[in-house]
Amino acid sequence: MKTMVSAALAAVVTVGFLSGCSNPRVTDVHLTDSDLARIQQGVLMPNAREVDYVEQLAAAREGYKKSLLDLIAYYESTGNATKLRWARTELRTFDQAVRYNYLMPGEWLPVNLSASESIPEADKLYEQGMSLYRQSGGLIIVANEAILRQALQLFNQVITNYPTSDKIDDAAYRAARIYEYLKNYELAAVLYQRTFQWNPETRYPARFRAAYVLDRRLRMRADALALYRLAVEKESMYVNNTEYAVERIKELSTPNPRSAPDFRIQGD
Repeated sequence: MKTMVSAALAAVVTVGFLSGCSNPRVTDVHLTDSDLARIQQGVLMPNAREVDYVEQLAAAREGYKKSLLDLIAYYESTGNATKLRWARTELRTFDQAVRYNYLMPGEWLPVNLSASESIPEADKLYEQGMSLYRQSGGLIIVANEAILRQALQLFNQVITNYPTSDKIDDAAYRAARIYEYLKNYELAAVLYQRTFQWNPETRYPARFRAAYVLDRRLRMRADALALYRLAVEKESMYVNNTEYAVERIKELSTPNPRSAPDFRIQGD
């Protein structure tokens, strides 16, 4: 997984260097070797060890349930009513237990996907998600959270079911926006990164939003610094964002950086 992350993001950074920076006020802001190392590794991305643990957990859950079902079948065949009642109660408890999806679609899919193929089914699913997204209030101060979660489910389906679609970067960005609204900042940061990994030419300010979440919400300022610099390289069309990023780069580069004020990010 790390190798794929490195290859994809190295390509992103190379494009950034070749295209240059269109804003003359930020030409003195450059990615350092340390920045490149952080970006290439990815921030908060699941590694092979986490994937293994989650897969082991899923297998253990399935094995446990199968053993209970086998035990129930055995007690049914022997007529042991008391133990049959115990096993059925344990199975019911198992089915009612809270279980988390520790890896969401945007996390476990490969970093080197390419948002390039026009797929009508994916387009339709994405538009359904966007309709719900807008219906929810579009994250303008207060949103209908129930409808927002329905939209999130559809965006995740786009990513899962159509991983070669040219809508996966759009779906990743919208999912990240929702995760950020729901205060799942770690997953939001991952999905913002997926947006520009899957489409280096994305129109969204995904690099800046990833940096801002890491900086303001998670206090992961060394990682935020690297992504702020990448945002300056690649997203200078968002002038307000770029100016804020330049200021934060200066502040975060000092020994004791001060806290930043809240900021109205450009871009939907």
